Amino acid sequence: MSKVSRSLSLLMLLASCGQAEPTNTANPDNPTNALVIDVDPGKATTVVKAKSNGPSEGIIIEGRIFDITKGFALMKMMDLSMDYCGQLNKEETCPTPWDFCCDNQDDITAHSVLVKAVDASGETIEADSLANLRLLDEIKVKGELIKDDYGNLVLLATGWFRVERPDLPNYIKWPE
Repeated sequence: MSKVSRSLSLLMLLASCGQAEPTNTANPDNPTNALVIDVDPGKATTVVKAKSNGPSEGIIIEGRIFDITKGFALMKMMDLSMDYCGQLNKEETCPTPWDFCCDNQDDITAHSVLVKAVDASGETIEADSLANLRLLDEIKVKGELIKDDYGNLVLLATGWFRVERPDLPNYIKWPE
């Protein structure tokens, strides 16, 4: 067997052994593909600091995805100061580490922000998935932080960059 054949065989074996990663860019018609930023957009602020500063245009906020609304370009982002279940204690076997169930609701609310992408009429974009993103990904989101009609801060995304995808145990079953 040649070196090339051995290398290809090894690569195929390694690819089949790892945890399958869902891809969110399989649909070329996904409107959120246009939101993917290929290059790190630079210095970002934390979710907590952005919320304390209030509404802002041209902001970049860094955090971790902890909720995605199926069918829409809508997600919640958690401040990186909050650890997801099992992040520090690798012995924890939480089957849904992205839901921050180990934390109280007041902390979750204080450390999170709603992120949505809207069309020209201000409606949330409908999409099967968020291109290139899944739960627990560390991301930077560019956009405008506004107050909605209910007084909540919402980040209107103009683009996002995936900073890191954490390695998780194989027993984790990602939501469909």
